[in-house]
Amino acid sequence: MVIGGDGEVLYSESGYNQTAIIATINQALEDLPSDLDEDGFDVDIDNCPEIFNPTQADIDEDGKGDACDICDNANVYVVGNVNGDLDETGSPKINFFDVVALLDHLQLDDSEEIPIYECRQQAGNINYDNNINIIDVVNLVNMVLFDNIPSMQIGTDEGTLSIVENKVTDKIIIESNSEIGGFQFKLSTLTDIDKYLENISLPIGWSINYRSNNNEYNVFAYDASGTNSLKEIILSIPKMSVLDLSDIVIASKDGFEIKTVYNKDFYMQESISLPNTPNIHSLYPNPFNPFLTVSYSLPSETTVSISIYNMLGERVSTLINERYLTSGYHRVSWDASAFPSGMYFVKIQTPTIIETKKALLLK
Repeated sequence: MVIGGDGEVLYSESGYNQTAIIATINQALEDLPSDLDEDGFDVDIDNCPEIFNPTQADIDEDGKGDACDICDNANVYVVGNVNGDLDETGSPKINFFDVVALLDHLQLDDSEEIPIYECRQQAGNINYDNNINIIDVVNLVNMVLFDNIPSMQIGTDEGTLSIVENKVTDKIIIESNSEIGGFQFKLSTLTDIDKYLENISLPIGWSINYRSNNNEYNVFAYDASGTNSLKEIILSIPKMSVLDLSDIVIASKDGFEIKTVYNKDFYMQESISLPNTPNIHSLYPNPFNPFLTVSYSLPSETTVSISIYNMLGERVSTLINERYLTSGYHRVSWDASAFPSGMYFVKIQTPTIIETKKALLLK
């Protein structure tokens, strides 16, 4: 016999039928009232099941009741209004104060509890991908400056981030086939480099923010002008101070993510003079799988293209397409994950010279 909490007999039968008894008990449990906050609405239909809210008010109609949702995403914390301020008519104000608020939000420590954290999180998700990062900052800058509506499309641009050593400093070099509008990364160092980050040289119109904790730096930089994005950015920091980089996110000027290859090995920048002609300096590693780093030098500013060809002479990938670069040593990486094993040819081409070298892909 199974008796409910109100004394009603739910099941009665002679003998022992375990399946029927268990089914009766489970059904009785499902039928139990589940109004935890005693507001007259069971958990399955209560839009705020743990807080008494008999009106079920939901001003922004996001399915989360006002009793446990401090964010009005319809009238206050709309996309872009990260700080939640309103103008004299009560309408949301989206301006550079919101960019500052979004950067502050990105630099919060996970242990910090701020009442409006969730509201900033919702309003700061500019491109609707549910990840709040420098890509949202670039999109918000474009909203403020150019009234651009963020796109939910996925970008196809590729880039590299490398660490290069020379006699005086280490250089973090960010390169891409498309123009870079912002970047972020976590930098682990051997020493305190605050003063170097505060005085680091960035392109005109760019802004940098960082947060440090025990020689671990969360660095965020973006083109605040919206008009000075570049295909190559070089950051100089004290020699032999970098342990590693992680959590790398690179944004294009249009607010798309640039798929980035991180060259984890440290490269020594050659102290010899530059060759007289454009030159592929090295292919590393060779053989490779699946990433190949192409190191090349330019004696002067020029337009450069670097392409990959298979044994049939077919071009299978373009790493750099007629990009205007300054003189010096440069690097670019090729991700050959989608290509079969075999011999490939790397060709560098400028208006005055063409050079080709072989690289072997072994999988």
